[in-house]
Amino acid sequence: MDNQFNPQGIPQQQPASHYAPPPQGSPQRPVWQPIDKRIIRQTRHKAELPWYVFLVILNILLIVGAVIYFIASEEKNQAYYDAVAQSVVQSAEADTADFEEKINDMPENIEYLIMIIFTAIAIPFVVSYAYAQYRSMSVRITEKTYPEIYAIVEEYAQKLGMKRVPKIYMVQGDGVLNAFSAFIPFRQYIEVYADLLEVAYREYHDMATIRFIIAHEMSHIYYKHATMHYYYNIMFSQLIPILGPTASRAREYSCDRLAQLLSGSDGVDAMMTLVAGKHLYRQVDKVDYVQHALGVKGFFVFCYNLVSSHPVMTKRVVALADPLRRSGSLF
Repeated sequence: MDNQFNPQGIPQQQPASHYAPPPQGSPQRPVWQPIDKRIIRQTRHKAELPWYVFLVILNILLIVGAVIYFIASEEKNQAYYDAVAQSVVQSAEADTADFEEKINDMPENIEYLIMIIFTAIAIPFVVSYAYAQYRSMSVRITEKTYPEIYAIVEEYAQKLGMKRVPKIYMVQGDGVLNAFSAFIPFRQYIEVYADLLEVAYREYHDMATIRFIIAHEMSHIYYKHATMHYYYNIMFSQLIPILGPTASRAREYSCDRLAQLLSGSDGVDAMMTLVAGKHLYRQVDKVDYVQHALGVKGFFVFCYNLVSSHPVMTKRVVALADPLRRSGSLF
């Protein structure tokens, strides 16, 4: 059954040409040659970069518009400054209520500018705090702890030509099946929920599924989706309903395709873990599921997919199961 969904539509690396045995006398650790970047570029969703450029331009326009609005309201701003300054002087006479009233009358344009500046300054601290939480509450996967998992990350880093292997952590998710890539300033990392890894270590020893999941998150890092500058470039525009989620769906399709190339897996089983759970996903007939997925259509399905950051599962699986489509359906 698995052979029916092998990604034949994308150029496949030849294991013999991308693998080089380690030098004599060194530890027996495989060395993987980088995949041709032209092949990697072919896995990217055709709409991802156009949507990203659109959001970057829109983000700039939003910021410029806020600044222009602030400057255009200078007369109103000056009146506010004078009123606050007067209230500060009067506060010596215990007129605290009047001072608070003047502060609460802050013009909207000043509020917007403060929000933009505060958000830009706060992001590095927020993501660093989150990283501290995950790092302190997780098990870091290394050559000694879950070495099979670490070997996968190391392999993909070499195939993608990364200068260093991203750190990967396993965190208890209380039954949640998920994995994600994230960033702090100048560094990216991966978090995988423990229940998802149990698929490999307890239920089926299904390393193909784990390989695809890790490959998907490594793809986000390779495409720089999980970087500080990428986030800053679309910080506000990505919050716009429909626009931000649509660009996000294109990113997910790109990473699914690159994950197929890296892992050699179709990825359908990995998606089934999210649909049927870690104990039942292997009992799902993939051919039957794809036939069902092709028939899941309608106005409300369209609306639900339109506002989702990830493609609805039926569209996502159809794209994975038919690699000749090259790019999955965004709408």
